[in-house]
Amino acid sequence: MEIQKTVQAFQRLKGQETILQAAGVDTADTSEATSPSRVIGFAGAKGGVGTTTVALNVAMTLVHGGHRVIYVELSPHLGTATRLLHMAPQPPLSHASTTLTDMNEAVVSQLLMQHSTGLQVLCVSTWDQEVGAQISTEFLTVLFRELKGLADYLILDFPLEPSFPSMCFLGQCQILDLVMESDAIGLNLAKNQLAFIRSHCETPVFVTLVNRSGIPLADGVQGIQEEIGYEIPVVIPTAPELCYTAGIKKLPIVCFNPESVLALQFVKLSEQLLGSFSEDGPEPKRDRRGRDRRKGNRRDRGVW
Repeated sequence: MEIQKTVQAFQRLKGQETILQAAGVDTADTSEATSPSRVIGFAGAKGGVGTTTVALNVAMTLVHGGHRVIYVELSPHLGTATRLLHMAPQPPLSHASTTLTDMNEAVVSQLLMQHSTGLQVLCVSTWDQEVGAQISTEFLTVLFRELKGLADYLILDFPLEPSFPSMCFLGQCQILDLVMESDAIGLNLAKNQLAFIRSHCETPVFVTLVNRSGIPLADGVQGIQEEIGYEIPVVIPTAPELCYTAGIKKLPIVCFNPESVLALQFVKLSEQLLGSFSEDGPEPKRDRRGRDRRKGNRRDRGVW
């Protein structure tokens, strides 16, 4: 029921520009003029698949490349990213004292948590938990606009079940990476999640496979690609020791063991994601989306 309410609320977002204009907020898309910020989202096919681990390591790879990166934790509960990095969330913004017209980069900067590596983190979950807090569509729209002016890359970590903030941000992604496992349950959940994403946005989708069991894939990567109708450019291998060490060191794996097979796969995934953007601007190349759509059409006809 809560998911249905969230989806219904998302459907009402089509009228947000009129509301914003009535509030005196400029709704013109100034992303091209103000910042070439690129937006990459990560979502999991099920809980515990490793979505946050993948997203954090990609974000840190971008930081190591000299980019300004803001990691946005959209979980409706206390963010797992902040727990992994052992960061204390910033106090929630008092909406009563801040109007939409007052919202600017300086105000938004005060909401960001600074990590020693240079990564900046915004945990939206604390706002959800604030008693009486009302996070409106207008507020999130202006917040997102200002975030894009502060970073070269926005990394959005989506929760398994949709929340109002996550649904507002879903359509803002230029690329969405779905993280899945290879077992039968994981395959079915991945297909359901892909169908849900496609029903709400046309964002180009990547699929990243996490082989947590370490068991060789029965049908191989090719078989899984045919099952879900999407290419899988990167497979993340199992590495429980490294993940355990990451929790102790309070750092993503690419920071303390950059030569490991796991870290190199995260780097490869980062390169794949960045390679999907055009050289002339922040918009992603459309060949992957078209290829995915053609695959879907062939699958619907029973032809591969």
